[in-house]
Amino acid sequence: MTPLWVVDTNVFVSAALTSGGVCDQVVQYAVAGRFCIAWDNILLAEYRDVLLRPRFGLSQAAVKRLLCSLAPRGFRRGARLSLKVPDADDLPFLAVACATDDRTIVTGNPGHFPKAAMRPLGVVVLTPRQALANLDLMEA
Repeated sequence: MTPLWVVDTNVFVSAALTSGGVCDQVVQYAVAGRFCIAWDNILLAEYRDVLLRPRFGLSQAAVKRLLCSLAPRGFRRGARLSLKVPDADDLPFLAVACATDDRTIVTGNPGHFPKAAMRPLGVVVLTPRQALANLDLMEA
């Protein structure tokens, strides 16, 4: 079964800015179908808004291509959660992760999802490097 994981916006930004880097490899694994990115409309809007910030210099066409690569089967309605996380903007990512069987978030900022808060929810937080290693182990 193909894993269904939430990918934090910072992974997409890094992927777009660093071709061939670890985050780009994570996104390429998703595009290749090695895992499916879980998303909802809130996450989609955040991805778009952040990636289109002028400082990143990404074209609307490039951002649209990236976001159109998200598989429709990854769409989930985020679970209703009321808990504190260091950055309230990260709560929608956690809500979507809780709406999946895998309950996994891939992020370059694991400190935004403290283990003590994630443990009761059964959420696993992976760095992009850990995500690649896990996916490679699944194929071995």
